[in-house]
Amino acid sequence: MKNIFKTICLSSVLLASASCSDFLTIVPEDEQVMETYYTSEEAVNANTASLYTAYVWQDFGMNFMWMSGDELSGDLYYTYDQEGQFYYMTFQNGNTFLTQGWNGLYRVISYCNNIINGMPAAARANGVSESVITRALAESRCIRGIAYYFLTEYWKDVPIITNNNVTGDQIICNTQASVYEFIRQDLEFAKEILPLSPFQNGRCTKWTAIGMLSKLHLTMASHLSDAASADNFAKAKSYAADLIGNSGLKIYQDLATMFYPVSNNNSESLFALQCTNDGYAYGNGRNVSLSRNALITLGSSWGAGKGPTLSLQEAFEKNDLRRYYTYMRNGDKYTNLGGGGYSYLNFSEDESTEASNEMLAHVRKYIIGANSDCGGVAGVSNQDAGNNLYMLRLSDVYLCYVEACIGAGSSTNDALALKVFKEIRTRAGLSWDKTAITYDELIKERRVEFALESINYFDIKRMSYRDMNKALSYLNGMERQRQYFSNGSFSWEERNAEGAYHGGFTSLAPSDDPKGKGSIFYINKDAAKIVITASNLTLPIPAETITKTPSILRDPVDYQF
Repeated sequence: MKNIFKTICLSSVLLASASCSDFLTIVPEDEQVMETYYTSEEAVNANTASLYTAYVWQDFGMNFMWMSGDELSGDLYYTYDQEGQFYYMTFQNGNTFLTQGWNGLYRVISYCNNIINGMPAAARANGVSESVITRALAESRCIRGIAYYFLTEYWKDVPIITNNNVTGDQIICNTQASVYEFIRQDLEFAKEILPLSPFQNGRCTKWTAIGMLSKLHLTMASHLSDAASADNFAKAKSYAADLIGNSGLKIYQDLATMFYPVSNNNSESLFALQCTNDGYAYGNGRNVSLSRNALITLGSSWGAGKGPTLSLQEAFEKNDLRRYYTYMRNGDKYTNLGGGGYSYLNFSEDESTEASNEMLAHVRKYIIGANSDCGGVAGVSNQDAGNNLYMLRLSDVYLCYVEACIGAGSSTNDALALKVFKEIRTRAGLSWDKTAITYDELIKERRVEFALESINYFDIKRMSYRDMNKALSYLNGMERQRQYFSNGSFSWEERNAEGAYHGGFTSLAPSDDPKGKGSIFYINKDAAKIVITASNLTLPIPAETITKTPSILRDPVDYQF
């Protein structure tokens, strides 16, 4: 499918100029353009392929995705300016990246709507087969459903927009229950139409829709006060069991390459943004935006101040193989970074080349180094690396099954749940010989399995639906104000002396040390606590959107299906 991405750019301009770079700044669907474009199966396929590109998802995927998914969830430390507001949860509706996320998801939806509304008649008029048309509709509705899932989990009540010609003064939010039902209908349609295997590499399949239906029903079920909660847990379990038992798909076993281009569209990837090395916005920006420095990429790097939170680091068990591939810590060595080899130390000998950050660790996941480390598609300066961004993995559905088995309770001893849970842990080099899985054990496993993949926030949202107090206790228990300080009392010679402590987790401040110096790095135990409240868990509608569509502030209403 990537071979047609460059032709997609033209079709994107022609057919999806309703891109919502400004929310609902819409170009009407042009029938004449549609009729002269949808002339063949290849043309239809080229335009649906645009829905998978990092280019179409760029405003969501480039920055907002990791800021919201990883910073909000307490997994990624970063405190700079508007980006850091997601870590502190101090953002307001004027935050630039918040606006980008909202606009970016509606941009994806507008692309889907253009295909859903304009393609069928034009394609039929040009003799395109009905099977191709319905498959394109199913792909578009599947991806639209996924985009709406993200929207409603971040913003709760949001407008359901199916017609890109709607005017701003007609926009009003729909209830979250309505959005869930809309997503369900899109995914159910896709499930019935999409093929069992992708007709082109990277395309959605029946199993993509089923996997998302499991996650959707699990989310709906987590609203325990809803009368349909038990039924939704059962449906989530059934969908996940169907995928696990009948798809023939297996989790990808090589952790070393899972986030490298070589593993794009592997057996575990149910839906991923297709990233290409074709310039800014076309690829995966994380190799640049999250990597420690230019020694790793041999190009640009903006990740010096970012790192896995101390809470996330503490969540990993001692021998968990995933840790090494999730974040770098003192003493780690990598042969496939830095153009053939990179060793991570908290600081270089004189600290002029590399300095420690506040977490004494940096991001590894999705970092693929220089071009020579990954087949020439690192995107070392243009934020356009060629490794795909996972949106739904098979292992996610495995753990959705476990969570659905737990239901409203606190544990499960379901045989299949134990089997798939153990399979994920076995890949990580860990054992599991217990006869039950508790809810807390599941949440911890999900956290380390999907660390820095920008989806752990949705686990916290489901927890908040079940029990808001538990979710807030979970978040506040991370103590995200904790950070390491470099102790300036030590000279260069002392910091680099043989046996000096460079890499662990001590917090001996000078005031607590009888000798008066404390540790080379220490944690300020008196730092002001970052307190998270229920209001932080639903994002505010962007100020720009309110200005353009003030009707959006009216009370949300049920959608008329």
